[in-house]
Amino acid sequence: MKGILSLLFVICFCSSAWPSSVTLKIDAGQPVRTMKGGIGASWHAIETPIPGTNGGSGWGAYPPAEDEAAWQSLYRHADWLGLDWCRVELEQRIYEPERGRFDWESPEMRILYRILDWAETRHAHVFLQQLWGNTTWNSLPELRDDPAKRVHSAPLSVDDFADGYAELVYHLVKVKGYTSIRWLSLNNEPGQDFSWWQGPDLKPLAPTPDFKKVRAALDQRGIALPISGPDWTDMPPLEPTKIDFDQYIGAYDIHSYFADFDKPGKLGEYSMTTTVARIGDWAAWAHQRNKPFFLSEIGSMAFGWGGSNLAPGGYEASLKNASLVVRAIDAGADGFNRWSFLNRGDLDGQWQLLDTWDIKAGRLLTKFKPHPNAYYMWALLSRYTALNSQVLALHTEGGQVDGFQRLVAAGLRSPKGKVTVLVVNEGMEDMSGTIEFDHLAGSLKLYRYRMTPSMRDRSDIELKPEASFAVRPGRPAFEDNLPAQSITVYSTYKLGAKKKGVQAE
Repeated sequence: MKGILSLLFVICFCSSAWPSSVTLKIDAGQPVRTMKGGIGASWHAIETPIPGTNGGSGWGAYPPAEDEAAWQSLYRHADWLGLDWCRVELEQRIYEPERGRFDWESPEMRILYRILDWAETRHAHVFLQQLWGNTTWNSLPELRDDPAKRVHSAPLSVDDFADGYAELVYHLVKVKGYTSIRWLSLNNEPGQDFSWWQGPDLKPLAPTPDFKKVRAALDQRGIALPISGPDWTDMPPLEPTKIDFDQYIGAYDIHSYFADFDKPGKLGEYSMTTTVARIGDWAAWAHQRNKPFFLSEIGSMAFGWGGSNLAPGGYEASLKNASLVVRAIDAGADGFNRWSFLNRGDLDGQWQLLDTWDIKAGRLLTKFKPHPNAYYMWALLSRYTALNSQVLALHTEGGQVDGFQRLVAAGLRSPKGKVTVLVVNEGMEDMSGTIEFDHLAGSLKLYRYRMTPSMRDRSDIELKPEASFAVRPGRPAFEDNLPAQSITVYSTYKLGAKKKGVQAE
């Protein structure tokens, strides 16, 4: 009896350390909405170094277009990740080195074709982005002779800029026949002192003139592809008085880098709560105008960046990215692009999902390999989700720690009816979870995939089903432990460790 009383005392004394409980209620009936995009990562076709600036790390780390073996390796990794909504970046220099003279077979244009060929065969959607001009012929006279300033220059002639860009799109869509290009973006992150549309004093200029001129130039060529904008950073609040370009664009997009986990006593401009509220505002504004809203660049600077800093691809940054994506799906975002698929990693931080560059030797690696943390943690978002998925209503009961929501989840249904539930426990303690479905039309078997801190910094992880759970009408729920600082996926997709990820259906 004494032993039993002692055991009861220990249990009661330690009860505060038991995992807190959370219930996820997912409505499998009527979806809330259909996303107009998916989850992917940035590819770029810029290989020529930009002296004096890191160029936002938007250049380098790709093999020559002629290296068949290297490109097949890239394709295999992109397929495994299940990338399906990708921002593809270029500069005007690579296709129009002189006014009115187009080079459709330059080395970097051939890299662009390699990227678009992959997207075309996988039915992935491309968000085609011109980052900057970087041409001597159409840069401002005050900036054109300095490579570091030239890349930031607004065009001397917006008309020439628009005509050149429209001619590129005509070539890609009408001549080459790429149907994967679905969205167009004209300039990277305008409106900032560091941005790429600046006047002779290196102060930002308004992007509206290029939206107007390019829309007209595209219309003249019979190209109806929508322009996306404003491409502002870093997750600015919605201010309708600043939007004078709505009539020229068909989608809205914003970038997010400084968002961080909510912290006691600190709910500032880049807290998760504030960031997600802003995403909701932007999404509602766009949807009211029958236009999608994208996070066209997402990454983490909150934990460090710059040079060859490992933090952008670290475990904490990757967990934050996952939490933000899950929250943003619920808040109304339609597509997500991770910066970036490939990156040198020595320009402004190690952002890459895949290591292709030898930082010490300053050259391409002979064998490409997953970048620890970033590759697998992004894969848990992109690998089991399909392009143009429906968002299911999901209600979370519990999951709060010290007044902050630490357990977040989103439910998706693919165009072919496959169900995936993304769950992120960003907190420091395990949680006991109940996952419950309402309005089930039939039975579901869900397979679990997961990343936990025990897998930190590894590049040899096998993502494969760890367990399975069956639900059906009359028995619509199951229980599972949700470890601290983990990403868990429950999906009716059964993908072995080597099987390709889900892209378009």
